[in-house]
Amino acid sequence: MDTFRHKKIVVVGNAGSGKTTLSFHLQHMLHLPLYHLDQYCWKPGWERIPLQEFYAAHTELCSRDAWIIEGSYIKILRERVSAADVIVFLDIPTSTCLGRVLKRSVLHWGKVLPGNPEGCEQRIMSRKFLDFLHWVWTFNDRYRRIIIDLVDDAKHKGKHVYRITSSRECDAFLESMAQQSSKKSS
Repeated sequence: MDTFRHKKIVVVGNAGSGKTTLSFHLQHMLHLPLYHLDQYCWKPGWERIPLQEFYAAHTELCSRDAWIIEGSYIKILRERVSAADVIVFLDIPTSTCLGRVLKRSVLHWGKVLPGNPEGCEQRIMSRKFLDFLHWVWTFNDRYRRIIIDLVDDAKHKGKHVYRITSSRECDAFLESMAQQSSKKSS
């Protein structure tokens, strides 16, 4: 795995797939700036930022010299993948993602999760939360093929692509990254 000479990493996948957790681990190991797209898309109270403003912020992030950008936002994923050196696709089963979303929402009720903007607390049993669960449930049907096509195209263009399908694979990926990080620092 030749990731350390690369400075632009995309982490993409469904909600609850582990994007934020993996991104924090990568940031700690690689010392790259980490950007959570949710912080650029939402205002307090889960109100959307105007799309043009969000897209402009995304383009500006992609133009920076080094980053880890986590989030899906499929309509602008192509731009991120084009700018990246490394793409990590967390292709985790829907049932796992749903279970994680439900668990974190209950455990962190009324709190802001890491990676979320201030004022965007976890709320369950609201209409927005039920819509969000539906979005998680249908994510793979709507977006998985698009993501696979984008990452396959990126791989053919010589980019480093990692498709992770389980917690075990994610742990192995992080272990490999940690080993490389320690080799780099010695």
